[in-house]
Amino acid sequence: MINKKKKRFALSGWLVLSACITLLYAGCKKDSGYYGYQNQRKEFDGTTYDFLKSEHQYDSFLLAIDRLKLTDTLRNGLYTVFAPTDASFKQAIENMNTLRTIQGRAHMYINTVPYEQLDSLVCRYIIRDTFSSRVMTLQDGLGLTAIKYSYPMHGKFKRTDAEGHVEGGPGVITFSDTKGVIYTNRWSKATTVAIDVVTKTGLVNVLEKDHMFGFDEFIPRMNPTVSSPWNDFPLYIPGIIGMEQFNRGGNKVAYLDFSLNNQGGQYRPADQVDITTAGEGGLKVGWTETGEWLDYTVEVTETGEYDMTLRYGSGGDDGRIHLEMNGRPVIGSAILMPGTGGYDSFRDITTTVQLTAGRHVLKVYYDFANFDLRFLKFVRKNAPMPIPGVITLEDYDPGGEGVGYHDNNTRNEGNKYRQSEGVDIDFAKNEGGGYQIGWTGTGEWMNYTVNVKQTGTYNTFILVGSEGVNGRFHLEFDGVDVTGPLKVPNTGGYHKRQSIATSVYLTKGTHVMRFFIDHDGFDVKSVTFRPLN
Repeated sequence: MINKKKKRFALSGWLVLSACITLLYAGCKKDSGYYGYQNQRKEFDGTTYDFLKSEHQYDSFLLAIDRLKLTDTLRNGLYTVFAPTDASFKQAIENMNTLRTIQGRAHMYINTVPYEQLDSLVCRYIIRDTFSSRVMTLQDGLGLTAIKYSYPMHGKFKRTDAEGHVEGGPGVITFSDTKGVIYTNRWSKATTVAIDVVTKTGLVNVLEKDHMFGFDEFIPRMNPTVSSPWNDFPLYIPGIIGMEQFNRGGNKVAYLDFSLNNQGGQYRPADQVDITTAGEGGLKVGWTETGEWLDYTVEVTETGEYDMTLRYGSGGDDGRIHLEMNGRPVIGSAILMPGTGGYDSFRDITTTVQLTAGRHVLKVYYDFANFDLRFLKFVRKNAPMPIPGVITLEDYDPGGEGVGYHDNNTRNEGNKYRQSEGVDIDFAKNEGGGYQIGWTGTGEWMNYTVNVKQTGTYNTFILVGSEGVNGRFHLEFDGVDVTGPLKVPNTGGYHKRQSIATSVYLTKGTHVMRFFIDHDGFDVKSVTFRPLN
């Protein structure tokens, strides 16, 4: 298991180790002055998981596997495992915590690092299906697929040299993280010291103890100096920013929080920002303190004026916040927040801000904290919704029944937004904040005036939730169906959303997009358009 004592290793030592890995050769025998190597396959009478456990040098790897709930996978499925030893984990954890000490952060270990970071690290070492070294002898090696996310890896077998004989030594596999690029000089590589261990459920190859790949990105991800978007992509403006969707990077980098832990513990438990559930559904940031702040990477699609609405709850008057964009105050963003009657009694307050197109880091700064925060909503002022961008579906065109929308009854069943109109709008009751369209009826539709910035193909993502499999919808532009019928899967609940992906070709200019419900049975939140390139 990992030695959890706090040790200080100089960063230079870590870099030197990464540059000076020593290959360990095994399985060779002396014969008449040179090594004649035979790659004999070792067999183990048990599962891959049992083999790793029996060797007593993969305990850290197994601890991570158990935490990720992959134990049964390695006991029952057919996989090729490139096994990192305890030494790799020990070195990585020690150097990670050296940096965290310098940065004034608490130490972390396998059982406490964020789940998604551990998942990204470990899953690269487990390959779908079984591949022996002999199938990796092609000149360009063999492309491999990691157990999750169809992540591309690569294996290449070769014989090493021995006593002057080219390729007369033991066989090794160079196992590479391709990082999704075709240029091999950008790959991160590791070398094996033992290969083709046969188990009843697959194959095991043992990696050198000082190998870097996997851990080379893990350490800076756990000790960042620059924050990055929570969901990989910047948050579009106009659009919704759920306050719990602040950047990755940790305390003093992506946020400043004075508490020692997440006091709410309902979301992102490894971060110190205090997140809990809101009484009206969804999440909120609470236990706020004056001087704290949160960062969000955003993509402002157009320069201009925006109506900015903050949803919050407060037990007293005089709460104050302001926004900064790339370190500069956003004009008009300073808000004085009247009391709402309690931290779980929410209201909206709206102001007008001027924003500049482009990618920015948006900071929400607590000037005087006596509030809980739900979400920020940005709506373009007196202008069509831009594409690329996110179309928040509750913001359909004005004009009423038969013009901006068609609904099968006159009641707003959710009654949370645009309450005098027939479209049924409720709060989105999970992460991300904002609203969603519910109580959908067959034949209903909503119109949106949009401005397509450039002609081209756009990857399109529609956030839906459903408890059944009958829901269907399509998108129209100027009366033309651009998607065909899209089927809504059972996501496990109307507020458990899943993204349906498609692509559409759009021409530059102003258009009317219609969201048309072909068959009821689902809720829908938004449509996001991202350029294909």
